[in-house]
Parts: sequence; C-alpha cells; structure tokens
Amino acid sequence: MITLLYLIPVFSIVSAIVVYRLNGKREFLKLDLVQFFYAFILSPVLFIWLKTFLYFLLRVEVTVSLSSGQLFLFDTIFSTLFLYIFAFVVIHSLTKSFNLKRTVDPLYNLFEDSEFFHLWLTHLMMYLGGMVLTSVLALLNIWFPLEISLTTTGFYFLFGSGFLCGFVVFLLAWLSDPKQEEANFMRLMKLAFGFFFLIHVVLYFVFNPPFSAAYGLYWWSLNIFTALVICSLFSYKSERATSFFEQISLYFKHSKWGENIQLFKQK
Repeated sequence: MITLLYLIPVFSIVSAIVVYRLNGKREFLKLDLVQFFYAFILSPVLFIWLKTFLYFLLRVEVTVSLSSGQLFLFDTIFSTLFLYIFAFVVIHSLTKSFNLKRTVDPLYNLFEDSEFFHLWLTHLMMYLGGMVLTSVLALLNIWFPLEISLTTTGFYFLFGSGFLCGFVVFLLAWLSDPKQEEANFMRLMKLAFGFFFLIHVVLYFVFNPPFSAAYGLYWWSLNIFTALVICSLFSYKSERATSFFEQISLYFKHSKWGENIQLFKQK
C-alpha cells in the first residue's frame, strides 16, 4: 500500500512528460489531446491518490483517534479545495488549447470552438451526468434502504416533488437547446430521458422496492424521469404543449442572447 502511494505520483510525472511530446499535434473533443489528458485523466488520478493519502494519514499515522464526523470534515475541506483548483486546471487546459490553435492558424475561429463547448458539449455532459448520478443514487438506495421515518404526508410530498423537479429539468433542457440545424439537442435529451426511465422500470421489476420512505430516493428519482418522459411525449405529440414550453423558455431567455451560431454546418 505504501509503495503504491509513492509510485502513483512518479508514474503521473513520467506520463505527463511522455504525453507532452504530442502537445499541439492531436485533438479530442476540440481540446488539445495533451491538455485533455492533464485535465480529465491525470487530475482525477491525482485527486484519488491525494484522498487516499489523506485517508491513510488520518487513519493510520495520526495518533489521536478521529471520529467519523471529523474525518468527514477533513475530507470535505480537502475535496472542496481540490475542486476549486481543478476548475482552474480545466480553464487552463481549454485556453491553452485555444492558444495552440491560434499559433498554428492566426485566422482560427475561436468563437466557434468556444460556442461548441458552451452550447453543446457542456450542456450534454451536465444533463447526462446528472441523470447518471441520480440513477446511481437510486440504485444505491435500493441496495441500502434509508433508515428514516417520514409521515405519510411527508413521503407523498417527497414523491410529488420528484415530478416537479422533472418538469423543471425538462424546461431547463428546453431552454438550453442550442437550436442546431444539423444536430437535434432535444432529440438526444428525450432519448436519454427514456433510457434512464427504462433503467428505473427495470430496477423496479428486478428488485421490487416497497413504496415506503426507506426507498424514497428511488421513488423520487423514478418520478423525475416519469415527468421527463411525459413532457417529452407531450412536446412531441401536442402543438399546444410545444407552444407552452416555447413560451416559458422565451420568458426566461435574455433579450440579448440573439441567435446561436450553427456549429455543425458542412464547410
């Protein structure tokens, strides 16, 4: 264990040096491949290593016995600090990629690439990532029921709030639609809503969780995706529903947003 803790940073430094030879030569998701490696592979590996090292120090090396609450406090402070640092690492990787492209081509369209991240990639990752995390929590709740007691009213309030959350998420997705002629953002979102809804349905038939507060997180998550699927079906079948969603999105859109750039036109 100790040997592994010391080897990981050594391997990280060596890999960073070796990969740097590809700097400015290859891309992945419009990011320079080296910068992508630094931000999304090397940084998470170092995060896991640092958390493991911190855990080892607090549990083994520290002579004073720490409670679970104290360990949680140290872990939260460290994780929050690392997340702030990681945010700047990602900003650096993104701007460095832009700089490398501008060096190769002085006429490089920086705005188009920045809008690719802003309008398309980040929205997809945020929504898909949120759906994955919600589904994972629902699955964990099935395996590990919550030891909480809620009144019948409180449980139904929790259950109903899931539907409201799903409706709000659908409106946010509709508002985030970049309106691309060559790529349909909402179609991808609706397929994802249906896919994760089916996962919840399969979980129900496989594990048959009781309709109780102990499995409240699963039922809350299921209701979110139920609302998302219902909204998707109405927006597809009903012109009135489509008009309703469009009017709400127009209400929240800033007047200065204007028309989005078309990212996927054939050049």
